Amino acid sequence: MVFSDSHCHLVSYQPEMQEKVLEQAITKGVDIIVSLGETLEASEETIRLAQSHKGVLAGVGIHPWNAVPLTDEIRRHFNQLVARDKVVVIGEIGLDYARNPQTKEIQKELLKYQLALARERGLPVNIHCREAHQDMLDILSKEIGPGLHGIIHGFTGNVTVLKDWLALGLYISIGRRGIIVDADPALQAAVVGIPRERLLTETDATGSGQSAGPADVVLVAEKLASLRGTTVEDITNTATANLKRLLNLPREP
Repeated sequence: MVFSDSHCHLVSYQPEMQEKVLEQAITKGVDIIVSLGETLEASEETIRLAQSHKGVLAGVGIHPWNAVPLTDEIRRHFNQLVARDKVVVIGEIGLDYARNPQTKEIQKELLKYQLALARERGLPVNIHCREAHQDMLDILSKEIGPGLHGIIHGFTGNVTVLKDWLALGLYISIGRRGIIVDADPALQAAVVGIPRERLLTETDATGSGQSAGPADVVLVAEKLASLRGTTVEDITNTATANLKRLLNLPREP
């Protein structure tokens, strides 16, 4: 039984804590960890960390909280980073109108660029969406399709929102927020309706949060098993197989 964390932020931890949370994850059986960048500088650090740790993979992206106008230098830097070893996804990218509504247009321009780059490089995307559902749907409906696939990270919506993402062929990643921390009944009802072949697990662990790191994906799997009336092994095997398929990883560790 191999647990997988499809979304965390390891470089947000101090170096000594990075080693501690990774050791805890290994002890718990978390063998696949995808750590994502939120700026290009953080993405570069993430790549270095992944290259020095077995089982850690890297995402390159500019988070909507850090959205900046596109420049030739950003495009150049992005192209350098996505070509590096152990980069398997472009993310964390997306739209967040709750945090920075004043940068809506910049966020949309940046998102479209990152989606286009993902298609060009044959990489999936890891998407953040908060209070921007319709704009995200409008953009993704034009971009997602053959040659571009992705994940809705940290899903906390209801059944209606879930159907919108599923119609686009997206994978649905479930973390601690909502089903454990907030125990949202609407989310818990939606979780039951996620098709097996689209389900992923994550922690969104950061050095500033209350999470124990990627090891907490075990708690997510346990809660999902309870909600969906199945076993932890079934959830874990399903989520890990789905993540390997999406990231084009070998089926066997």
